[in-house]
Amino acid sequence: MDFTKLSAYIGLSLPLIFMVGLLVVVSQNPWFSFRENALSDMGSIKNPVSYYFNGFLMAFAVVGFIAAVGAFRNGLSYLMPLAMVFLFLVGVFPEEYAPHAPSAVLFYVLALADIAIIGIKLGRSGVSVGYIWSILAVLTFGVMLYLIKARIFRGLAVPELIGAATILAWFVYVGLLQLRGLEL
Repeated sequence: MDFTKLSAYIGLSLPLIFMVGLLVVVSQNPWFSFRENALSDMGSIKNPVSYYFNGFLMAFAVVGFIAAVGAFRNGLSYLMPLAMVFLFLVGVFPEEYAPHAPSAVLFYVLALADIAIIGIKLGRSGVSVGYIWSILAVLTFGVMLYLIKARIFRGLAVPELIGAATILAWFVYVGLLQLRGLEL
């Protein structure tokens, strides 16, 4: 199997990998609340089972990096490989360490910016749904910021999951484009 197909299939599988991994991590942290906590609370140095979250995040980032590099090689990404590096660093540095927060923010900013940029590129190349992806990326970022600023939830897990859902859906879309042989 060539690298493009491998990375495309990995991209298609990322939502399932994420959901299964998150279910395992949450099952090991019965105290966790989506409304009250950030996802990274499960990776805190104060948590005796933090290795579930941090290990999952690092493994997921490595697998996501493969999908992102495949997209990059086909002109369907500029920033996603770097976003995956920052996601990996979120797992390396628990929330108590200084690099954690900037790494988490850079992951979301770079991933959503990549979706917006590539969406415009797709739109300009005749794939009009690309513009919808660009709008969705910007809206997702805006909703995340609104939810954080408005403090509708005490924790960050819900805004984080909204961003993750858009990013995961994008990986599926890009995987499908790659399997159809689209290169930009």
